[in-house]
Amino acid sequence: MPATKSAKSSVKSSPTTSAAKSAKATAASPAAKPAAKRATAAAGKTVKASAAPTPAKAATKKVSSVSEKQRLSQAELLKAADALLNAGAPKKRAAKKSEAADEETPVKAKAATKTAAKAKTAKAEEDKPKASRKTAAAKTSKAKAKDKGDEDIDDTDFSDIEEDIAGDSEEDIAGDSEEVVETSTPSSDAPTEKVKPLRMKVSKAKERALMKEFGLDEAVLTEEEMSTRRQRLKALIKLGKTRGYLTNAEISDHLPDKLVDAETLEVVISMLNDMGVAVYEQTPDAETLLLNNTGQSATTEEEAEEEAEAALSTVDSEFGRTTDPVRMYMREMGTVELLTREGEIEIAKRIEGGLQDMMLAISASPATIAEILAMGEEIREGKVVISTVVDGFSDADENDDYVAEEDFDEYDEEDDDDGKGGSKALTKKLEELKNEALSRFAKLQSLFEQLHAAYDKSGYGSPQYTKVQDQLSAELMTIRFTAKTIEKLCDMLREQVDSVRQKERALRKIIVEKCGLPQEKFIQLFPANLLNLQWIEKEAQAGNSWSAIMGRNIPPVQELQQNLIDLQARVVVPLDELKLINKRMNDGERASRNAKKEMIEANLRLVISIAKKYTNRGLQFLDLIQEGNIGLMKAVDKFEYRRGYKFSTYATWWIRQAITRSIADQARTIRIPVHMIETINKMNRISRQHLQEFGFEPDASILAEKMEIPEDKIRKIMKIAKEPISMETPIGDDDDSHLGDFIEDSANTAPVDAAMQAGLRDVVKDILDGLTPREAKVLRMRFGIEMSTDHTLEEVGKQFDVTRERIRQIEAKALRKLKHPSRSDKLRSFI
Repeated sequence: MPATKSAKSSVKSSPTTSAAKSAKATAASPAAKPAAKRATAAAGKTVKASAAPTPAKAATKKVSSVSEKQRLSQAELLKAADALLNAGAPKKRAAKKSEAADEETPVKAKAATKTAAKAKTAKAEEDKPKASRKTAAAKTSKAKAKDKGDEDIDDTDFSDIEEDIAGDSEEDIAGDSEEVVETSTPSSDAPTEKVKPLRMKVSKAKERALMKEFGLDEAVLTEEEMSTRRQRLKALIKLGKTRGYLTNAEISDHLPDKLVDAETLEVVISMLNDMGVAVYEQTPDAETLLLNNTGQSATTEEEAEEEAEAALSTVDSEFGRTTDPVRMYMREMGTVELLTREGEIEIAKRIEGGLQDMMLAISASPATIAEILAMGEEIREGKVVISTVVDGFSDADENDDYVAEEDFDEYDEEDDDDGKGGSKALTKKLEELKNEALSRFAKLQSLFEQLHAAYDKSGYGSPQYTKVQDQLSAELMTIRFTAKTIEKLCDMLREQVDSVRQKERALRKIIVEKCGLPQEKFIQLFPANLLNLQWIEKEAQAGNSWSAIMGRNIPPVQELQQNLIDLQARVVVPLDELKLINKRMNDGERASRNAKKEMIEANLRLVISIAKKYTNRGLQFLDLIQEGNIGLMKAVDKFEYRRGYKFSTYATWWIRQAITRSIADQARTIRIPVHMIETINKMNRISRQHLQEFGFEPDASILAEKMEIPEDKIRKIMKIAKEPISMETPIGDDDDSHLGDFIEDSANTAPVDAAMQAGLRDVVKDILDGLTPREAKVLRMRFGIEMSTDHTLEEVGKQFDVTRERIRQIEAKALRKLKHPSRSDKLRSFI
């Protein structure tokens, strides 16, 4: 025993032990495996050379006493023998239970204890012969290794267990002070992988940062602020109880800034009114105080303290509550944890499983199969695009494994085709999808005909019918229909079930409410006789209290029953089976809907992060969130987890598309087409780049050159891009004038022109009054002054009963008089 301890201490204190540990730790990386191999081999040799042989007592009958050096060599050779005998298969070790071995050979006892914890008792008994054979093989390998020398020992000992050394942890190497070299062969039980969490927690710091970014951070008062608010509220209540009134300005001055908002002020004013303190906008006069019976009252410090505490508790309780919809939305959104990649896969599988359950349920209805075949015929004729009906295909033995997103990070120029190349690739893909879908629809058609033949020959539910139905359902499950197609098929089945229930309710109303048949008896008798036309006649002749009334209602009851018989003939399956199909379909739809809801709620933060980039573009923040959520729901419907991308990568495009489309449709008062919005954005982007580069705004010619668009079209785009402005827009700080007041009214005469015309009219009248009445009248008629129109010489001559020449002479004489400076100077200012 002392010799054994001495050997152990010498091995433990040897510097080669740290070299072995270092070699094992370094071997964890693939690049360091050769170096680790050499370092570990050298450490093993040094340990063998330095360890002195020490006798030890036998632990079991099968294992003899060996020296420390031999035990170390045997442990290493045992690993090599296990690798050679099992050819890479999982190795097993026998469980050795012995108290003596635990006392005298601690190394072996600990190894046996660790092995016994992993292996089962029954398997341990069966593995004992194998263990003995492994020991013999190890001894043989040891002998051969000694003949070959140290180099052969190096290769034999470590080449086959290199991966085992790389997989060991440093804690296993340095875990036990006495166990320097441990014979750790791989256990038959595979190491259990750690289950990855499906949701990740978001730190409170990030939540507070998000709330603060949008101005939604909760107003949390510190202890000092709470004390200050309490003192101010006490002073406010004391002032109000003393004077009997307060003003809004005094309330605002006494409350902290974090409490001065509309809701809190309303609560405080209501609380003061309950105390008998009136609140006014301005300081009231004596008459108002007398009319309102508001007078001064003596209030002690204790009363003020009590009133302040009661008021403070009221304000605190109301202050914690909020009616701000954005803050409420943020708070509720923060209660849902984010999804990990595994969580997204799990929910996507649940969504897909729900849809498959729905398809499996409705595939049991021949009417649904007939509708699917009708869709296939429309696809074959070109009436319907294949992408609106079928998403893809899935084999029955399809692996649910997904490709990691990192595998798709490399850029592929062929995938980034645009223009005609991308269109051709898409057309080719759709053509392949159509051909494959038509071939599968042809198989469905063949199986459906076999199902029809089995129904005609053996009836519904026969073994032959069931066999063909299972084949038909299995073939149908290989086609992945779009969500709209599945919804259409489900709606058709729902309409059939709703029709059945509507007629059943009508029958119950007639038989129970009108004829008087007890509800319990109706539930007991009628379901089995739902399609029995003679049941109503038998009940009418049964001589019960309700039989007479039932006899008068035989025609409407039998008519409804005949409608149910015709409906069952159309849907082929019995009505009870139709209800079960509908129940299974609803269960699958419920599971899919719940999974979609979880996916949507877990990704609401993504909508917020995208929507905040589109603020100040004509829509409010809540509207942007709403439109982004609509895009998120579309992304959930169309997400395919097998492609390997994370959901956020896929959903970002849909959310951004929904937000930008809503801005284009709703932001402007006068709607502009989406393609024109894109052109305007492109023009604005080029204009900003030009301004940053050259320092001035580009004109239409520069924009036309850079955008490769005609200049006249650029001018039209610039005209369209202008935002409409309301004429009621206030101008100035007083808000007493509007923009419409400064717009010229071209339909009416300007005030300056009106004043000029009025002055000219007065001067002309004054000048004409200085002429003789005959001359003044001739001039007025010739030039249309104060008349609707002017007159010719002939017309004026007839008026005065003179010739045209005489009227011309009178006109010339009157004009010479007007040219006199005494009269013409008055008209000179109007020229």
